[in-house]
Amino acid sequence: KPHPPVHIPGGGSVETYDFCIDNTYSYSYLSFSGYLRAQALMNGYWKRVEERGVDKSPYRAGFAQTILVADTDEEAERLYSEHVSYFYNRCLHVYPGFADAPGYRTIKTIQTGALSQYAPPRGGYTQLTWKELTEQGHVIAGSPETVRQRMEELIKGLNVGNIFCLMHVGNMPADKCMYSTKLFAEKVMPKLRNMFPDWDDDNRFWTSPLDKRVSAGRLPKEAPTGADLAKTYA
Repeated sequence: KPHPPVHIPGGGSVETYDFCIDNTYSYSYLSFSGYLRAQALMNGYWKRVEERGVDKSPYRAGFAQTILVADTDEEAERLYSEHVSYFYNRCLHVYPGFADAPGYRTIKTIQTGALSQYAPPRGGYTQLTWKELTEQGHVIAGSPETVRQRMEELIKGLNVGNIFCLMHVGNMPADKCMYSTKLFAEKVMPKLRNMFPDWDDDNRFWTSPLDKRVSAGRLPKEAPTGADLAKTYA
């Protein structure tokens, strides 16, 4: 009430900032460039929130991040580097001119200095190494403790309460995805709870049960015939 939580994907448009603030939607930055490169854009969003005079609940914002967990940092590189490279160096071929073409963003947005979420880093996504992709924050990967530390940097640094965890990347097979997801759920996620105790009671951006639910036996035993439907809508 008055509506389910709504998360709006954004890439730096000031107009989207205002749209989310006006409707109490979560502004969610969805980018493959990672959390380090997102700092300037998210700072712009929080500045706009402050200018509009509304509360700065971290749950007003969300962020999507590729996450890969293994027992050790070395194992993470051995298991996942092939798939990360496949995605970033092979699947993200976007000509920079198309990523941020003239007219794509308004003058007001350009003046803020916000980068397009699809604009590739300098040099493009063609030859980035595992070290570059992890150190620059494109992916968060490593042991549970390494991932926890980087996730805490992301959450507190960007002040985001909603994290969209991208647990699959590139051509990763299902068994590796399940392995990484299980480690994240068991050894990382519990340590990331209660990051914003001052906002524990802010449920505007989270799901809650409906007052009225469909229960067993409420549906017709047989599908209605064409004649039945004709009578219903006559």
